[in-house]
Amino acid sequence: MIEIRDVSKTFRRGNRTVQALGPIDLTVARGEFVTVLGPSGCGKTTLLHILGGFEMPTTGTVTVDGKVVTGPGRDRGMVFQEATLFPWRTVQDNVAWPSRVAGESKAQARERARELLARVGLSRFADAYPGELSGGMRQRAALARTLAMEPSVLLMDEPFGALDAQTREVMQEELTRLWQATGLTVIFITHDIAEAIFLGDRVVVMGAAPGQVVADTRIELARPRDARTKLDARILDYRQQFWQLLRDASPAAASASDPAQGQV
Repeated sequence: MIEIRDVSKTFRRGNRTVQALGPIDLTVARGEFVTVLGPSGCGKTTLLHILGGFEMPTTGTVTVDGKVVTGPGRDRGMVFQEATLFPWRTVQDNVAWPSRVAGESKAQARERARELLARVGLSRFADAYPGELSGGMRQRAALARTLAMEPSVLLMDEPFGALDAQTREVMQEELTRLWQATGLTVIFITHDIAEAIFLGDRVVVMGAAPGQVVADTRIELARPRDARTKLDARILDYRQQFWQLLRDASPAAASASDPAQGQV
């Protein structure tokens, strides 16, 4: 579904050229859930922006469904760490907005929004405004708005990073349920090792800048996954494996956090 070939990114800073990413080669199959780990500044978000068409690679190409990515498109939906909702619109109108932009009638767009809000458990809050919602609810609404675009690829940039631990775990389980129901292809950026393992079919580990793939590991945990999955003894083995990779890639980042928390 997704082919990343010899992709790199450099930036000009005054008289200097800084290589921020790559080169990277990566393939993602249709319907796969791929999580990406890496130290801060390794280019994870830059890679996601290139996949979304918001930035162009300096070298290499990205293709989605055989088409070269040359800019943003409705086939690729992006969910950011902070929910990017219009504060002056109700939750329902926020979710209906992509459908309206696509030319659907107001009635059609609102009906589609109601379906999506039911899917993410926000039906009772359709007439609320973003400022009246908790952080987890706002992220649910942002996810519903992205799904309204009917993308085939979902790009997620640390979407649960700002949530408290309990809400984060609930959102992880909700996301796996939605993914299984929709069949979307997902690339999910995170700093949390445990989150990457729980969500991913594969975990891709990137090294320090300029970020390159240092490991690509298939997670052999049965689907569907829920809270009981987190008690599987194999998760500890995966965590130790990825922690070692990340520590080797970025000793300073690793020594500054607690491996027991699965954070980098």
